[in-house]
Amino acid sequence: MNHPTLCDLTDIVGAYVDLSSVAVTEASVLGDDIPIDSQEMLRVVSRIKALYRVTLTGRDLFAVVTMGDLLAAVRRGMNP
Repeated sequence: MNHPTLCDLTDIVGAYVDLSSVAVTEASVLGDDIPIDSQEMLRVVSRIKALYRVTLTGRDLFAVVTMGDLLAAVRRGMNP
């Protein structure tokens, strides 16, 4: 399976929140630059796990602040 890109994760997040006024970059802060709440984030993580067969722990997600952090966590979870 190919590693996800920032664009892939942006598409997944965009399925749950409106990103029309956001220029998403790796530095975009979840919950600040990207208007996402905890329930939406759970849906996003669930979708990522299903699509990429990735393992993400609470510890992995606790460190996620930006889209770049999310991307790095997903890539790490693909290579346990």
